[in-house]
Amino acid sequence: MTEQRPSLRLALVVVAVIGLAGCAGPAASPSAQLTAVPSVLGTWTASPRPSTTPTLAPTSTPTAPPTLKFVATGSMHTARSSATATLLPNGKVLIVGGMSALPLTQDFYASAELYDPATGKFTKTGSMTAARAQHTATLLADGRVLIAGGNGCPDPRQCSGVFIGDVKALASAELYDPKTGKFSPTGSMATARWGATATLLPDGRVLVAQGILGGLPSAELYDPKSGVFARAGKEIIGSGAAASASLLPSGKVLLTASVVGIPPVGALYDEASGKFKKISFALAPGASPSAQGKGQTVELGYGPAIVLKDGRVLLFEGGHLETYEPATGACADAGFISPDGLWLEVTATLLNDGRVLFLGGALFPSDSTSVAAASAVLYDPAGGPQTIGSMRSARANQTATLLPNGTVLIAGGQDANGKPLASAELFKP
Repeated sequence: MTEQRPSLRLALVVVAVIGLAGCAGPAASPSAQLTAVPSVLGTWTASPRPSTTPTLAPTSTPTAPPTLKFVATGSMHTARSSATATLLPNGKVLIVGGMSALPLTQDFYASAELYDPATGKFTKTGSMTAARAQHTATLLADGRVLIAGGNGCPDPRQCSGVFIGDVKALASAELYDPKTGKFSPTGSMATARWGATATLLPDGRVLVAQGILGGLPSAELYDPKSGVFARAGKEIIGSGAAASASLLPSGKVLLTASVVGIPPVGALYDEASGKFKKISFALAPGASPSAQGKGQTVELGYGPAIVLKDGRVLLFEGGHLETYEPATGACADAGFISPDGLWLEVTATLLNDGRVLFLGGALFPSDSTSVAAASAVLYDPAGGPQTIGSMRSARANQTATLLPNGTVLIAGGQDANGKPLASAELFKP
């Protein structure tokens, strides 16, 4: 590592304005309601010190936790960062791929594991045909899981100690069948991409969009019946945009993204027409400086978007929260909840009681350093944020999966020294 204190490295960062203090432009469908999609991106490195250093004080003060809510559970067989986690119909969680996080070289994994909530243990299952991290994983209507893209190696036998400059985006895809515990190749994408989004559409197809480095501003549709990817309408978010995707009740897909040099933007994909329509998330006139992060521009990726029980969408960007009303396009500031400076690459999980759990990721206490975060904050739409203490381990690029019993499985990631983690823990509301 190049920095003196422990830091996290990012394979690619994009520039965006912190905070979404208001929305402008066309609103989403009046019936629009978003479903959060987990993010899987690279590790973080500190951004250069800006010419002015604003103070980022929380606009809402989280309340103290009554009790510690994180408990240990079984550990994975392989320590892995930037993997994917998919809840299967049988209640088990499929953990796929991932990588190590070394200073100049990386190991990519083809292996996969299953977590059983009934026993609290991980067991090995089949391995992918390619070693990959930062890929997408989508549960199909028939119970299989589509794994697509990512970065790594087509040949898992040649994916140990890969120099960071030689890491390639992948176009290949494969399917995991829970009935057999095996992976099998399927059609490849037209464009190699990692850090992309994948959304299951009502008709059973999967929309794969965006991506970093290998991904152009394009989208593709995967048909499970034919096993073939086909080009979808041309996106208008921009090349290299880090994005999240949300399925609307109408069947349309909303992409939200951070693009180099401009505020977060969005695009609405209409399955019927096969086209994207631009949506603007511009700062509203008169928005308070605190809600805008005092205008600070930093290097970061996208934040998660998650639908609340009342139909509003909760957006997270660098520690700022904002609610978006799909019916009207109106936005409202919901406070700055970071425990210490900028807070990037968190996971956001909607709990059964309507609250949202934010945890892990990377904290930037100053402008030139970053540390893996153990922090956890609950956001209650009715009462605001509540600090609930810390995870048992600081971790970034971890997975977080809501289990059928209402607990959240947090697995893997990397610690403050960049070392991949095999440990896992449970959050119990």
